[in-house]
Amino acid sequence: MSYLVLARKWRPQRFADVVGQRHVALTLKSAIENDRLSHAYLFTGPRGVGKTSMARILAKALNCEHPRASEPCNECAACRAITEGHCLDVLEIDGASNRGIDDVRQLRESVKYAPASVRTKVYIIDEVHMLTTDAFNALLKTLEEPPAHVYFVLATTEPLKVPATVLSRCQRHDFGRLTIDELCGNLQRITTAESIGIDEDALRLISRKAEGSVRDSLTLLDQVAATGAGPFTAAQVQEILGLSGSAFHFEISAAITTGDPGCALLTLGRAYQEGFNLQELADELIHHFRNVLLIAMGSELASAVEATVEERAQLVEQVADIRPVDALRWLRILLDAVPRMRRSPHGRVHLEVALVEMASLPRAVDLTVLLAQLREMGPQPSATPARGSSRPAAPGGAVGSAEPRRGSSGPPPEAIGEAREEPSGAGQPGRGGARHQPREGAASSSLGADWARMLGELRRGRAFLASCLHESEAVEITGGRLVVRLEDTNGFKREQIEKPGNRRHVLRLIEETFGQALGLQFQDAPADEPGPRRREETAGEVHEEAPPESPAGPARIRKIAEMIDGDIIGPAR
Repeated sequence: MSYLVLARKWRPQRFADVVGQRHVALTLKSAIENDRLSHAYLFTGPRGVGKTSMARILAKALNCEHPRASEPCNECAACRAITEGHCLDVLEIDGASNRGIDDVRQLRESVKYAPASVRTKVYIIDEVHMLTTDAFNALLKTLEEPPAHVYFVLATTEPLKVPATVLSRCQRHDFGRLTIDELCGNLQRITTAESIGIDEDALRLISRKAEGSVRDSLTLLDQVAATGAGPFTAAQVQEILGLSGSAFHFEISAAITTGDPGCALLTLGRAYQEGFNLQELADELIHHFRNVLLIAMGSELASAVEATVEERAQLVEQVADIRPVDALRWLRILLDAVPRMRRSPHGRVHLEVALVEMASLPRAVDLTVLLAQLREMGPQPSATPARGSSRPAAPGGAVGSAEPRRGSSGPPPEAIGEAREEPSGAGQPGRGGARHQPREGAASSSLGADWARMLGELRRGRAFLASCLHESEAVEITGGRLVVRLEDTNGFKREQIEKPGNRRHVLRLIEETFGQALGLQFQDAPADEPGPRRREETAGEVHEEAPPESPAGPARIRKIAEMIDGDIIGPAR
């Protein structure tokens, strides 16, 4: 007799034998005991978790001559005929190859006849979602009101493709993926019975590779046992199944956590030279970095980590200094790269780019922690002159002064162009400077004309930015800065102009138009003038009250944050 593969040899024959689907088995047994069986069932779930096996067991339980607590005896003629697959009244139909309306019409005709050898007829339609729309419609009436001697069991891996009209006529049972512990326990029972020598770590590796499928785990075990070189270790199983092994995972993750992209690429190249499948390696890296994320989030998630005892200890040691937000960003990069690898002829390059990006990514800086540290630093030294001190009049104040604007909801802005310590080439004409070079104290009409020309250039390239300066007027050039009066009641316009990219663009146009490198200083329009402070203007000098010293404000935080080598991560919402 030819060899029978383990997946068929160890197929469940009783409800109690089905691994990991206890909720379905209990429901069906109770329905048989209480005579409350539905005429149609829909079994849904991923591949290899027991849907068709459960349908066969139900068919045997309905027709068994000597049932035992709603379990089939597997000894009577009906049970043996159904188990061996030659019972005329239990029909297994492949929905993929019998999917047309003519096949359903033939089924409807056969339903009318009484069973020939057992008590009830059972129609098991596997992959029922493959039926055509016309076939489903033809099946509806029979599925809703079949003869008393007929039961339907529909099985599918894609319930979303089954029409709602069919779903509403069936009692649905969802089969779930099995855990690694459940698969490992089932494999230990089978290897003991089959006298296959294999250690627990190797079985856990097979269980993890099976991704929750009993059939896949038995197929992989069959592949390992076929070498006849037992007892098997985890390293031998990795070699037989072509898996990359945890050593490569840990080397790559160590290179990423230490910020060494070169080492990550060298490790990947070594795995490629040794013949490992890079797609398999990428899939396993996703599982590895999932474990990294879970351990980084806290010990309470240790039970969800899919790893051996040795791997778990190594993970805890490697993840000691890793924050969850960093592990999360690494995992997202991998999840984006792996699908692209499958669609591209340059899969290795996609994985290499992902590893370089992960290793080069700066560590995240929690904004909440940063703010707390800034508060601990104490109040900001006041840079505002004391009462009675004088400085050149600037009614609106320079952009970036410590004085808050009236009605502004944002932080005090930085002085636009303040980074230009020594304007190089001042006085040399730019694009528009060959015709005219305004000097400090130049006439308002000349300034106004040049300002209008600059706004025209800005409007052609940055219409939105020009709209922020629509109600503005150039007042004078003083101290290497162009003073502009701007009507801005809520501070929105200044906030847009002060963005780094916008600021650079405006200053470049000013230099080209006015023929010299200038900073930019805003003053409020007269309607926006008096603020929370009292001002007295005398002989070109401004005397104002010094603001009270306050803790580090948003402007100071912004300056500090710009110097931090990392991404700012805000608090979770």
